[in-house]
Amino acid sequence: MRIFRRLEAYHIEIQHIMVLFIIVMIFQMVLSFINNQSTNQLFRQSMNYYRRDSAERIADLTTTALELLIEHGRTQLHGDPQGRDAAIQSFDKLLSQQTLQRNINEVYLLIAHEDTVLVISEGRQIYDLYVGSGLVQSSSDLPSVTSALRYFKENEKALIQDEQIMSSLKLDNTFHVLVPFYYRGEVTGAAFMRITPDVSGLLSVLKSAYNQSGVLFTGLILMGFMAMFFIYSYTARERDLVQQQLFNQHSKQLREQVEHQKESLFTKRIYHTHHKAEKVMGFIKEDLRSLSEPNLDDTRYRVTKYANYVSRVIYDMKSYDPPVHVIRNPLFQTSINDVIKFIVENIFQRVYRKGEEKAVSIKLDLAENLPVLQVNEYVIWEIIEPLIQNAIDHNSDRAIILQVRTRLNSESNDLLIEISDDGKGFAENLLEQDDEGVKALFKESVSTKEGVQNSGYGCYLAREISRRCGWKLDARNKAEGGACFTIQATLG
Repeated sequence: MRIFRRLEAYHIEIQHIMVLFIIVMIFQMVLSFINNQSTNQLFRQSMNYYRRDSAERIADLTTTALELLIEHGRTQLHGDPQGRDAAIQSFDKLLSQQTLQRNINEVYLLIAHEDTVLVISEGRQIYDLYVGSGLVQSSSDLPSVTSALRYFKENEKALIQDEQIMSSLKLDNTFHVLVPFYYRGEVTGAAFMRITPDVSGLLSVLKSAYNQSGVLFTGLILMGFMAMFFIYSYTARERDLVQQQLFNQHSKQLREQVEHQKESLFTKRIYHTHHKAEKVMGFIKEDLRSLSEPNLDDTRYRVTKYANYVSRVIYDMKSYDPPVHVIRNPLFQTSINDVIKFIVENIFQRVYRKGEEKAVSIKLDLAENLPVLQVNEYVIWEIIEPLIQNAIDHNSDRAIILQVRTRLNSESNDLLIEISDDGKGFAENLLEQDDEGVKALFKESVSTKEGVQNSGYGCYLAREISRRCGWKLDARNKAEGGACFTIQATLG
């Protein structure tokens, strides 16, 4: 059961079956090659033995027939002219019938006579030697007799001594056979035969049978894989159907989860912006209570700015992802220095007044003659205000000096805005980047304030809004101490 559980963890695909099929076929081809080689060796060894035995049997039978004919001629036909012709014809017929066979190439009688070896290839020569006068003309001048004589002379002593049939393989397929030839009970020579046994028919039958078995075996393997394929196709179809249903259900759950997260994030954004608007509304009430004729113009200017910012906050509450044209538009002609001055003088310096304990001092280093930005000034307000507030909040236990600086990089045509402090700086874990290069400080619900609920959205929203403006927002620790936010705004 443990093995089956492990196998269930693997999903077999059609590619796996094809690879398995190819591997098995390769192994089958290698096995067939090895088996074919070993079978061919067995065939060769068997056929060599069969050919040798066949050649020796044929030679032995031929020699025995000659001996019998000679004995018959000596006892029955001596001095009979008609019998002489019949005997010669019998000898010729025996020799010619052997050479007419497909397997026998040459037949000679090699007879040791005095100091020479007589080569007899015709019936007349046999008759004259054994039945007639005893004088015979040797056929040693024939072109094909040389190899027969040489073979006989090399093995003459062993042949006479052992009185055994001798044979040797020449040129892979041809046998030279010597059969002891007896006359009056003594070995007087040998019958030489050059025989080439033909076993091609038998070999073809054996190979054909082996090939048929190999094809049958391969066909069985193929049928097995086809059965596996059909079974897999059926199970894969059922599995794909179940996976599709699970995918649809999971997609539905993910959509619901995303919508829930959007609603949750939107709710938190509303809470965050509502808090900002609530602070600004407090400033409006304070200005209206202190309204007088001498400060009428200044109050009208401030209240108008406050009201427009509150309108922007309310607009943000209506849409999670507002259209781009309400953020960037050629109709907007915004001075970044004026926005920074208003935020610092009419927001933060109204909250953190000089002379108070844990005071916050804000210094401005604003470059002159900066080009206008085609971005809604209250969108810029939503970026800069939380960054300054973050620098103050994460140094709430000490008095700090904040510096807001602007400068123009003419080479890259970028406007740089730096918001830095002389405080304790960011924790190292807040500056760690994820796989997409986003630092932890700018992620949702990550806060520099400890023990505060509904925090961690100021830097996150500032980065999101900067991204919609086409700007880049980054954070780092300064070498001399303190933290620094950098906004890189590309000019059109």
